[in-house]
Amino acid sequence: MKTQNLSIVFVDIAGFTPRTSSQTREENEAMLARFAQVVLPLVKAYRGKVVKTMGDAYLLTFGSPTDALLCSAAIHDRLAESDADIPAQDRFEIRCAVNVGEVRVEAGDIFGEAVNIAARIEGKAGPGEIYFSEAVYLAMTKSEVPAEDLGYFELKGIPEKVRLYRIPPGQGGGYDLKARDQNLDPAPPEASPALAPSALPFAGLGLNRVRDQLGRGAGPGAGLEAHMETAKGWVAQLPSSGRAGASRLKTFFQRWKVEVRRSRGWQIGTALVLAAVLALGWMMLRPEKKPLTPWQKLQRSLGGKE
Repeated sequence: MKTQNLSIVFVDIAGFTPRTSSQTREENEAMLARFAQVVLPLVKAYRGKVVKTMGDAYLLTFGSPTDALLCSAAIHDRLAESDADIPAQDRFEIRCAVNVGEVRVEAGDIFGEAVNIAARIEGKAGPGEIYFSEAVYLAMTKSEVPAEDLGYFELKGIPEKVRLYRIPPGQGGGYDLKARDQNLDPAPPEASPALAPSALPFAGLGLNRVRDQLGRGAGPGAGLEAHMETAKGWVAQLPSSGRAGASRLKTFFQRWKVEVRRSRGWQIGTALVLAAVLALGWMMLRPEKKPLTPWQKLQRSLGGKE
């Protein structure tokens, strides 16, 4: 059994179920793809890993609790930026929950009380909020992330009350959308002031640190590298046991079936892998010309038939 001490993050879209009830499958797929294009590059920038997706939710892990909190803040702020130009009903409202502790790593997934506590904390957080446990507060770098003590809460299935904190929203004078980094595309002039908030929710707390790693935006293949890193992590964990290896491959295949239907990054990655396999197969199976015998070489030099 493999265990690790990790920072665990749940990110989900508030009000997801009511939105899906009024969407077509294509609209829902497009919404989730747009969500992934924001989340995945930021997870990579903060050296995190995507453990799995659950509809509108992501289960993420980080080696550092400070990185887990900064990434959570960056996701909120990046979504506020990307949603500034679209109608209010189509914008994202998310919540994040962070915990830290020992987890059991099995078949590319994580299990344990630390994961359960993180899931329960998520249920306490409201839209636009980042809640985290006392364990995170004690382990994080406090000079980098502000914290507000919320007191003790009863969490379902957890015998003892858990002390929770939150990152307070950015106060006035935060990172102004009109003063974007000069290396990024400026805000579209046609954007309505009513749709563009004057400051980001967390004042660029985590986002400004990684802007140079995000480029000018997420293209169709955004997040592909993050998916590939996750897949490589699963492959690296494959043990010598055939049964355990088969279980991990089955888990990866099940996730692939889900992701390839809705993610352009997975579709492009799958196409590239198939093209590489076909090219390799053709190179290995193509007929090779046999070398000429001395007699054939002599006949060729004399212009005769071989």
